[in-house]
Amino acid sequence: MARTVEVIGARVGIGGRSLATADGPTAIRAAGLSRRIHHMRDLGDIVARPVVRAIGRDPGPAVIAEMQRYSLELRAAVEAILLRGSLPCILGGDHSIGAATQAAVARVARGEGRSVPGLIWIDAHTDCNTMESTPSGNLHGMMLAAIHGLDVAAFREVVDGGLRDPARTVYLGARDIDDEERLIVQRLGCRIITAEEVRTRGVHAMVALALEIAGGDDGRVSVSFDLDSLDPSIAPGVDCHVEGGFLWAEAQAILTQIGLHPGIAAVEVVEVNPSADIDQRTALLAVEAAALLCGRPV
Repeated sequence: MARTVEVIGARVGIGGRSLATADGPTAIRAAGLSRRIHHMRDLGDIVARPVVRAIGRDPGPAVIAEMQRYSLELRAAVEAILLRGSLPCILGGDHSIGAATQAAVARVARGEGRSVPGLIWIDAHTDCNTMESTPSGNLHGMMLAAIHGLDVAAFREVVDGGLRDPARTVYLGARDIDDEERLIVQRLGCRIITAEEVRTRGVHAMVALALEIAGGDDGRVSVSFDLDSLDPSIAPGVDCHVEGGFLWAEAQAILTQIGLHPGIAAVEVVEVNPSADIDQRTALLAVEAAALLCGRPV
């Protein structure tokens, strides 16, 4: 019997460029999620308040306070799923949800006396800016800096007890990285596997390498899938379009191989922006991505 998947809609858009991304979970459900994932329990949504953001690199105290409040609520919900022995599948919403989800995975593992899982991050971006390095002020580009131990005010309390080992973080498909952010990622020691490497060396070999690095001694990993890792030609409904992403056949092979790995601890599928989508194309791919990562290849 497949492990029960417990789904939470993480309805937040204040961490990114478009508040409409908060409607991503609704769009993913409407595209047929419950029909595609068997043994699924839908726990409903956790909703961030649409507070007003300040102009500039600092999003302002209102956004920071709401992001912290919301993230702590989401972290508690993910921890509860893990303690029940189910597989959390968190639907975004913008990628700022990663601070809560990934901290929850680490906190529960430590509380149970187990090693903390590694992390596979499938994304066009590395999301490792700080308030000092960010050119945009978007919090959805900072949560991995916080998870890796760098100070980001919005996530300071959220990552308490939930830090992850950057040497066990592997990026797949990253291609839009700010200059200072790239230096941060290099200093932390995270591994970046580009789409070009996947095409040159083969999906199976590079996913196996990602699982080996992130999995460590016990093979346990959590995985986060941002729809902007796909090429905009097939996934128009995202917040940040970046050319040169994975085509669906490539992504499907990657997600299937990861999802069949026995050590998956948690799954995120994020950054569906229904206001930018065309005929549900991106939402439908998000459904399939969630199913594959949850170990439902058919």
